[in-house]
Amino acid sequence: MRLARWIWIGLCVAGASARSATGHRVLVVVPTPGAASDYSDFLDSLKARGLELEVRGAANASVALHGGDGARMYDHAVLLAPTAKRLGSLTAQSLVRFVDDGGNLLVTASSDASPMVRTLATQFGVTLEKRGSRMVDHVGASASGDAGTVVSARYAHVPAVLSQKLLASDAPPVHFEGVGLRAADIPLLVPVLSAPRTAYSVPVDDNAVSEAALDLVSVFQTRSNARVAVSGSTALFSDRLMRADGAGNRQFAADVSQWVLQEKSVLRASSLRHSLATGERPDHYRVGSDVVFELDLAEFSNNAWHTYTADDVQLELTMLDPYVRVTLNHTQAGGADLTTYRGDVRLPDRYGTFTFRINYKRPGLSNIDVRDVVGIRPPRHDEYPRFLSAAYPYYTSALALAVGFLALSAVWLWSAEPKQSSKTGSDVKSACDVKPATKAKSTSEEKSTEPKSKRKSKQKSS
Repeated sequence: MRLARWIWIGLCVAGASARSATGHRVLVVVPTPGAASDYSDFLDSLKARGLELEVRGAANASVALHGGDGARMYDHAVLLAPTAKRLGSLTAQSLVRFVDDGGNLLVTASSDASPMVRTLATQFGVTLEKRGSRMVDHVGASASGDAGTVVSARYAHVPAVLSQKLLASDAPPVHFEGVGLRAADIPLLVPVLSAPRTAYSVPVDDNAVSEAALDLVSVFQTRSNARVAVSGSTALFSDRLMRADGAGNRQFAADVSQWVLQEKSVLRASSLRHSLATGERPDHYRVGSDVVFELDLAEFSNNAWHTYTADDVQLELTMLDPYVRVTLNHTQAGGADLTTYRGDVRLPDRYGTFTFRINYKRPGLSNIDVRDVVGIRPPRHDEYPRFLSAAYPYYTSALALAVGFLALSAVWLWSAEPKQSSKTGSDVKSACDVKPATKAKSTSEEKSTEPKSKRKSKQKSS
């Protein structure tokens, strides 16, 4: 058995030797200094990966994560004393502060977990079952026949956390002894191991059975990329369960610890750059310009940075709301350990202060949130085009109106008037008829104005 242990450690050194991307100082808190031997396989695997461990007992009052100046004394913390009422000078608030400062935390629990451990778990969206509860499975019991040892192979499909060996269809199951977890429905929290469908949680002194679907191990990543893992079982990392026949505890503990201590699935963005399609980098871009955007991404694993290739890296051009969203194409131009992502962007027809932003969040991977603020200005008076292609119909209608007006004017000015025809005989006759009538009328009027004596004399002479 001891030979197999050292063979396994050697394989870890050969295949998974790596130091964390954020540091190698690890604080391990155990119930008593002598209890560290119960987790020797797990602790030796951490040392084999190049991490520097400092094992402390929970009753040691000098246990602290921050120095007198407020700086972090450790990069990571592993808590293997779930039932201890106190962990040195550590409190739930100090551990949360440690995570806020960028530290990584591995928390283990048990059926008799202390109130501090329960309070700490709730800070990361994990709620433990009632004190004294434990997971049992009478159907899928382990080979020992103990119903308190739950055997589960219900791994979450998160390649960034679990290796392909555990994601295969014939993956070895994990042996679990402890309390069930209830994970909140938040995007930062991912359950990586769930209880089998035949398992349930039951209190020690009660016959009530929890019918809700429970998780066994969950991982949490803050927006600042600090990582936390909460396991409902401390025995999962013990030598006793790691050495059980057919158990996948070794591989599972290695995968989870590598992820929590940021030995893998750590992304880094660098060399954010953008310019015009001509290669020029002005102080302000003009609306409608063609801009080339480039960014380098790398992934840390096996103690080195490697290329990271994905087809879902998107660039957004936002001003309160996104105006442009494009998917970047990846090339190998960044170097052997970098992947360059490139995208061609046509700036919107809107001027103001915009932000180039890549907000890349995927389960298990480090969050990438890169942004650069740029100004987009309207065209100057001498930069507008002489003719707008969109206005061609209006240009055509104006020209047609002018041509039509000139043609109508030409027709009106140069067209001849029709000649008047000569008078006919009937018109002459009617004119002659009118004149005697007028003369007779005037003669009668003259007669009416003459004296009666003269009229009588004229009648006699006639």
